[in-house]
Formats: sequence, C-alpha cells, structure tokens
Amino acid sequence: GVSRHVGDALKGRASPHLRKICAVGIPPWGIIENQRDLIGKDVICLYQTLGNPLSKLSTLNSMHSHFLMADDGTVGKYGNEMMLRRNLEKHISLQKIHTS
Repeated sequence: GVSRHVGDALKGRASPHLRKICAVGIPPWGIIENQRDLIGKDVICLYQTLGNPLSKLSTLNSMHSHFLMADDGTVGKYGNEMMLRRNLEKHISLQKIHTS
C-alpha cells in the first residue's frame, strides 16, 4: 500500500536527511507480526522487521519513525485503520501553519 511506497521513498534519502523526516505509519494492529514484542509501558525493544514469508501477517516498515496502531479487535484483516487515517489526515489538513 501507500505506506510501503513512503517507506521505500525514504530509503533513497541520505541518512543525515532521514533523521529529520517524521514518517507516521498507521497499520491495523491485527495484521502486525510479533505484536507481543511491542506491548508494554515504557518498553524499548528490538523489533524484527524481516517477516516470515509464509505468514499472512506483516512487519512494521522500519523506515517509519512513528506508528499509530489501529485496533478494532479484528485479526489478519486490512482496512480497519482507514477511518483513523482519514480522520487524522482531515484534522491535520485543517490546521493553520504559522510562519514567521
């Protein structure tokens, strides 16, 4: 999807520039491989981004700097993140940018 294209585009950037880019991924929680590694309060973990080719689940794109997980309880199904993504994009697009 789009997030894969964004992640791939970021790969082409030189590393000093990459640190300045904030790329937020919004995956559905129910499709994320190795979810248990991500659960906890103030937990820092190494997340394996190489997925199992036989798995129907997906790994998080390592080129994103942040993630907002969309969870409606469904497992193994894409699409439940669309409303969150749409509402967030609308909210962001309505914000005024102050320049001085």
